Amino acid sequence: MPAALAALVELLGRRYALGVYWQLRTGTESFRTLAARLDAPQAQLTQRLRELREGGIVEVDEAGEYRLTAHGRRLQGVIEPLAAWADEWGALRPRQRVPRGAASRGYDEP
Repeated sequence: MPAALAALVELLGRRYALGVYWQLRTGTESFRTLAARLDAPQAQLTQRLRELREGGIVEVDEAGEYRLTAHGRRLQGVIEPLAAWADEWGALRPRQRVPRGAASRGYDEP
């Protein structure tokens, strides 16, 4: 896996990070609004926002509200189709997720 992709997946996989991203995809939000909507502890939310800012995905505007950067907005073209796919996948029963005749193990799995 490319290092940059692994780093992005790891960043967005941290608790509350994807939630922050999802909330900001429609506009700006204050820290308090984000904390309330995500039901996130302030210390943890502060850390995630710092990491997302350092990652160039989130920025703070002149009014002190958080918003997506240009890179963060470009990520929407990837995240939103992935979210649609995940919704379809999540609606499948576990047996439907494994194609008929599929081996019980994947390639190179013990």
